[in-house]
Amino acid sequence: MNVSIDASCLLVNPYSGLSEVVRNLLLNLPGIDDNVKFTVFLNYFRRHEGGDLCQYPNTENNCLKIPRRIIDILWKIDRLPFDIFLKEADIFHSLYLQVPPVKNIKTILTIHDCRHFALPELYHDKEVERYRRIMETALRRTDMVATVSEFTMREVVKYFSFPEERIKVIHNGFSPRMLDEKISHKIDGWFENNKLTQPYLLYIGAQDPRKNLERLVAAVALCRSEKRDFPLLVIAGISPEQWTKNAVADKAKKLGMHDSIFICGELEEDILTGLIKNAHALCYVSLYEGFGFPPLDAMSMGVPVIAGKSSSIPEVTGQAACLVDPMNVDDISNGLNKIVYNSIYRQMLIDEGYKQVKIFSWEKAATEYINLYKEVVAL
Repeated sequence: MNVSIDASCLLVNPYSGLSEVVRNLLLNLPGIDDNVKFTVFLNYFRRHEGGDLCQYPNTENNCLKIPRRIIDILWKIDRLPFDIFLKEADIFHSLYLQVPPVKNIKTILTIHDCRHFALPELYHDKEVERYRRIMETALRRTDMVATVSEFTMREVVKYFSFPEERIKVIHNGFSPRMLDEKISHKIDGWFENNKLTQPYLLYIGAQDPRKNLERLVAAVALCRSEKRDFPLLVIAGISPEQWTKNAVADKAKKLGMHDSIFICGELEEDILTGLIKNAHALCYVSLYEGFGFPPLDAMSMGVPVIAGKSSSIPEVTGQAACLVDPMNVDDISNGLNKIVYNSIYRQMLIDEGYKQVKIFSWEKAATEYINLYKEVVAL
């Protein structure tokens, strides 16, 4: 059996969470069953040369150099099968939205979330409709859907009436971040250069309303108004320039948080790892996630997590996080106080976190995908 995996995201956005998922699957899938062969499908017109960097053991690359606009047009037309470009694949596995029209190839679509349909008010109407059209076409063409959480499975059934019996839940795996002595010295230098002292709470995320940064800032402001020794908030993933243009920054200033927030922008992996490791707690009060890796990163390094009890987050964190109502500033504030000042509770979260991360394995995820491939090819 030959499985073609769409890994074009590795060229389009190599640092995204999706690319992290694809990389780990490609590192683990080929070692599960010698009878299953893998082709890495890559198409991105402007960075086609990057395909040379996407080499994985026991896989063959299939690199196309077709402008994305043309691909989009070709993939909209059902009567133009894409089989000729897929090198006699038995299965085409799409890990991001689109499924090409094929005639003699089985298809699997992995869906990570349905945020555009769950929170349409956070996105432009045209963007929501575009995603809806793409998803409806992909679901019509696919033989089987995989979702990264039970929550996302229920969302697909809810918004698209897709039959549950054609959905398989396969949780993402998890790879702990590694810290060695050389990296530790590098991290120490970064802390010294930035004059960042502990304790601090850590938020990791882009400027996305669903990440709920505004309510987190308000909750931290409430805590600091009651206790002046409350930790400052460190924000990673938003640059100082982006922050100054963000409405949340204006609100933080009005709340007297100007000197209580440290903006450090996007960071290289080593520094971000050190920032997580040294945090007093990770704040992940997002409104909506299909899976969510940051809580697992924190747990693996003995850092307690406060998280929103919505979407897939409780499914990923289990009992190893302080779960709060992400819509309620008072509830977030109470959780923050508990996680900062209750040492017994903190240690319980840390102990449970070490157990929770062991549930998620890329080898397990790869094995479940191999079983799914065998099931689909027999349809």
